[in-house]
Amino acid sequence: MFSREQLLNHLYDDYRVVTDRTIDSHIKNLRRKLEALDAEQSFIRAVYGVGYRWEADACRLA
Repeated sequence: MFSREQLLNHLYDDYRVVTDRTIDSHIKNLRRKLEALDAEQSFIRAVYGVGYRWEADACRLA
């Protein structure tokens, strides 16, 4: 489970001006790309008020 703030701090450690909506946009793009691998599987789940959680089985991606 990662909050938007944790993701921002990890991805943008050079103090660029970005918002939490930047993370939402990246998540949307990741979901689209992962859906191409398996349209039945939900890989990333949004947890209201908390952040994002990875839900895919790593073996399924191999």
